[in-house]
Amino acid sequence: MLKELFDRRSIRRYTDRPIPKEVITELLHAAMNAPSARNTQSWRFLVITDRKTLDDMPSLQPYTGMMRQAQAAVLVLGDRTAESDEGYLYVNCAAAIENLLVEAVHQGLGACWCAVAPKPERIEGFTRYFRLDGTVLPVGIVALGWPAEERPRVDQYDPSKVSFWKG
Repeated sequence: MLKELFDRRSIRRYTDRPIPKEVITELLHAAMNAPSARNTQSWRFLVITDRKTLDDMPSLQPYTGMMRQAQAAVLVLGDRTAESDEGYLYVNCAAAIENLLVEAVHQGLGACWCAVAPKPERIEGFTRYFRLDGTVLPVGIVALGWPAEERPRVDQYDPSKVSFWKG
């Protein structure tokens, strides 16, 4: 089994070591290689490294306190002009975020995925703060940094949640 899938944990404490642009580019390469409904590739990415902006995140999404230590964040947006069904924006962006999270582990980074959508107040706050036009939906934001904590590997497999169709 792919080691990074099982080593991935939500990391909320980071060192102050900067993340090289090349590493962020690798994360985005991984994100953009996720599957998408009808291959619309309707995700868009806003990379945030500005300290003030990262520090402001908890005012937009109450569960993003880790952004105050993060060295970067990626705001994942769904492009409404590329995908006519908003439901697909959620799943396309979620697939991209998962790829980004797995690549973050591979790169030795810590990461934490924080939802923006479907909460209307969060969508409005991010839209206003980043001056987004109505063509994009802020779906989630991922905090990134070199980990200052270790979280143990947990196998979450639960056979009681699995059924086999017998036709």
